[in-house]
Amino acid sequence: MLPLSQSAGYAVLALSCLDDPGGQPVLVQDVAAWTGAPGPYLAKIFSTLTKAGLVTAKRGNQGGVILARPAKEIPLSELAEVLDGAGWHSNCLLGLMECSDERACPVHAFWKSERERIQSQLLEVTLADVARFEREHRPMDNFPGV
Repeated sequence: MLPLSQSAGYAVLALSCLDDPGGQPVLVQDVAAWTGAPGPYLAKIFSTLTKAGLVTAKRGNQGGVILARPAKEIPLSELAEVLDGAGWHSNCLLGLMECSDERACPVHAFWKSERERIQSQLLEVTLADVARFEREHRPMDNFPGV
């Protein structure tokens, strides 16, 4: 079970193809074409990311979107929190509304441990890591900025 939403997944892919501040802005429609994400849906995600201060949107002839700070400074956990909320990693694996250390479901201890491992990993992995992976493993045809 993956606790990240589809929105967070699209955001990770989309942001992995943006330049750091000072680089070249990319049109959202170009990002959508490269990632395969629906354009209007991705535009809403970018709106949320802009409000959160992760992306800067520029209008006009040389417009587009660009990272608000370097990719190496943006952990994946921050994206998950922006798009899925602060409690994205605290849900019960079985979907029970009341599950805690005091009232633990049969898989509570296991899931608590796994959530901590997932959170730790997402704190360590940055957008720069994803961008490097994508550029090494994905065809660069239609890659924004290429």
